[in-house]
Amino acid sequence: MPKILTIDDEREFTGLIANYFGARGFEMHIANEGTEGLRIAKTEKPEVCLIDVKMPGIHGDEVLKEILTMNPQAKCIMISASEGEGKMRTKLLQLGAFAFFDKPLTSLKDLENKIKEALQP
Repeated sequence: MPKILTIDDEREFTGLIANYFGARGFEMHIANEGTEGLRIAKTEKPEVCLIDVKMPGIHGDEVLKEILTMNPQAKCIMISASEGEGKMRTKLLQLGAFAFFDKPLTSLKDLENKIKEALQP
């Protein structure tokens, strides 16, 4: 059962993600801030990490770098509601993010398809 870790300070969003993907057979792990997400990533070694870009404390780009250092095989999908994301999107993809989605998500099915793509050998 593939593991997904979602790291986002919006509890409503992490709950939605956990319910949607948990119902589809994924093992879900939730963190509501970056440091907690890094701790979970270290112990659980999820195949896919969904990471909010702007969070209190450690920023999403730092979380991305740390996770990829710990587990280079992890596929990290960045999610952000921030304005002016063109430069940020490019930076995150250059840092090794697998994909980037804007909030609000228009379709959880699109995210699901990207996760399935990330899990392909």
